[in-house]
Amino acid sequence: MNNPEPGGLVWFDAPAPPRTTEPLSRERIVAAATELADREPGGEITMRALAGRLGVRSPMALYRYVGSKDGLADLMADQVYGRFSVHRGDGWRPALRELGTSGWAAVQRHPWFARLAFARPPLGPNALNLYDAALAELDPLNLPAATRMGFVNTVLGHVFGSGLALLEEQRMRAGIGTPTDADLAASAAPYLERIAAAGAHPHFSRWAADPERHAPAPQTFEAILDWLLDGLESLPN
Repeated sequence: MNNPEPGGLVWFDAPAPPRTTEPLSRERIVAAATELADREPGGEITMRALAGRLGVRSPMALYRYVGSKDGLADLMADQVYGRFSVHRGDGWRPALRELGTSGWAAVQRHPWFARLAFARPPLGPNALNLYDAALAELDPLNLPAATRMGFVNTVLGHVFGSGLALLEEQRMRAGIGTPTDADLAASAAPYLERIAAAGAHPHFSRWAADPERHAPAPQTFEAILDWLLDGLESLPN
């Protein structure tokens, strides 16, 4: 296997054949890395921690199978792209809605994926299959190439942006020790009281004092997705 430079792509480099002294494979490394990232609030892992989880003495042994840490990131991200789906055969809107809802389900399981989706190019087999399926459903509209991809990326942008917000919230909550909404509200209460007493932001303070502010917001992921699809549907073909 030719080890790509950092930042290079792993897709055209075959993994090294397993060694009898190393119980390793590309698939096993990616599975372990995914489990490790899922357990970290920020989703960040080190090759040393991954080697330890796999029972390997040296992290360098892993590079024979994934090429580089960027190669591992590409493999991890593409595994999650494989959890997305596109509804076929009933037009572009059901196709893109399923793209959004299946993507959101995947990102909630693996919030770290959202960071990789912004950082690494979607050129793995699962990502390419996904884009190809979505674009196929848009073909009957005869839209310009940039517009077709714009439709897909509008939905994926909502998925990735929502996932990144979820990831950063998890990191924040872990950092300040507020795992529940009640914990977070309790930690903010003294500051909200000081803001209200100062009287400089009356509208914000009225909102903060309203018990209804804890009710579920109508702006769910699915509602915003439908608003985005409504907007796309209103565009002239």
